[in-house]
Amino acid sequence: MKKTLFVTILLAALLPLHAADPLVTGLDAYAKSDWPGAMRSFREAATGDPSNPEPAYWLVMAEISAGEKETSVADMKAFLSKYPADSRVPDVTYQLGRVQYLRGNYEDSISTLYGLLTTWPSHELAPSAYYWIGESLFSVGRFTEARSVFLIVLDRFPDTVKREAAWYRISLIDQGAREDELLKLLKTSHEESLRIIEDYQRREKTYEQAINAYQKRISELMKDTRLGTLEKTVATLQAQNADLTDKVAELGKKNSELEELLTLTGSSAAALDAAALDDESQRQKILEELRRKAAALQGKYSDSLEEGAK
Repeated sequence: MKKTLFVTILLAALLPLHAADPLVTGLDAYAKSDWPGAMRSFREAATGDPSNPEPAYWLVMAEISAGEKETSVADMKAFLSKYPADSRVPDVTYQLGRVQYLRGNYEDSISTLYGLLTTWPSHELAPSAYYWIGESLFSVGRFTEARSVFLIVLDRFPDTVKREAAWYRISLIDQGAREDELLKLLKTSHEESLRIIEDYQRREKTYEQAINAYQKRISELMKDTRLGTLEKTVATLQAQNADLTDKVAELGKKNSELEELLTLTGSSAAALDAAALDDESQRQKILEELRRKAAALQGKYSDSLEEGAK
């Protein structure tokens, strides 16, 4: 606004004398916010009189107003190189640092603005220069340094228009610091929770493996016990079977003896019949002998039956 008012006053004074002067034409376009026309006229004036810093300065201002950041940076550096003694060098230096910030060249902006403050520490643009340094530091994540610079704006320049903006940035940085602390605590808590869960899962898996191993071992032991019992039972049955086989063989032997007895009995009966014809006493002796043998065989047969039943 100040530059526009100044241009209007300057234009009113110069226009009657220099109606065809490209500098005056450029100032007229600048006052009307006709940035393309202003840049065209100022460039023409600067080309026509390279020794005059006036059109070069206003060309830079028009480019900044038009948003021609890249072009304005080149022309501002040219101005500072060609006219180092001009009184507007601090102003152009400040604008260069600000545009560098807007272009995202944060380190360049910090360097340029610190150069301004080193050379002109008491310049009226100093609080604004500090502010943009703080913004550049904030943008690259150097929050502690940025906070210190914003505090300089608050402490040294209480009446600057950048005061509220600096205070806002400090609030954001402090809030961010608190959030960072909370995030760190949350991260630590989360990591600890994960560690505990993983440890629990590992122990649970170990316990399951141990239980499976115990169950398998118990199963094997039970299997071994049953197998031993079965083997003993089989051995007992085999022994009993062998005993029964022996008894069957014994019964077979006794059966043969009975058959022989029957055969003998049949023969004795025939002899008895023959003896009966000769002598009664002889017949009685033969009958008594047969009774004795039959009783003996009967006793043996009964004993065999009792042993087989056991």
